[in-house]
Amino acid sequence: MQIRVPGALVLLFLVSAALSAQPALYQDNKKGVLYLGSPAPVIDGQDNDWAGLLGTSPRQFVYGKPVSDGDPSAVFVYRSDNKFLYILAEVTDSTANPNELPAPLAWRGDSVEVYIGTETSPHEHYLRTDNQIRLVPASKDGPKTMTASVNDRIVDTERDVKGVTTWTEKGYTIEAAIPLRLLQIKGFTLGQSIRVEFQINDARTGEREALVHWASKADNTYFYPNSWGDAVVEALPGEAQ
Repeated sequence: MQIRVPGALVLLFLVSAALSAQPALYQDNKKGVLYLGSPAPVIDGQDNDWAGLLGTSPRQFVYGKPVSDGDPSAVFVYRSDNKFLYILAEVTDSTANPNELPAPLAWRGDSVEVYIGTETSPHEHYLRTDNQIRLVPASKDGPKTMTASVNDRIVDTERDVKGVTTWTEKGYTIEAAIPLRLLQIKGFTLGQSIRVEFQINDARTGEREALVHWASKADNTYFYPNSWGDAVVEALPGEAQ
């Protein structure tokens, strides 16, 4: 005996299934966002404190190409409480490998880079508040195995910078907290325009084989801030406007 299910119920089921399949982070390639507010996220490698926030996904393959749809790819989220810059990077990489190189050289292996600056006027060279931050999944031996550099200077991940790497079946997640004083940024205000960039370094067999950006189509982000993209500071959901 055939049982006919009303079309409205089928549509409701499909919509419900799609919603339940949504990831905690939603990709949005149209703009960069930094969320301002409190409480601060717990740096534990989990994305519970980031649920519902818009992420930004780099898809400009400067060189190399994906081995499959969305591999490598990532979702990056910025937030701040005007004490730290908090960063979450969820990386999809089917051949993710630990990277034991010193952070300033770690672009040669699997790693991510984020860029942020508060000066929005056109400028060809780094100003005081322009920053390149490299976050490196250094080992699989423990969760606190992230190394980092700011503007190619190694930073202390025991005292100054908090960071956790979590390895997943699809790649790895890095969660980090960088003191704003290390970035020479005094703080952010709601509605403020800033400049940002997001980068994936992918080394499948040893040396970097793919470089993926959000804004720039060239390998120039580390020395040319004009290639970064525009972003805006928004209130953390639930924070008073």
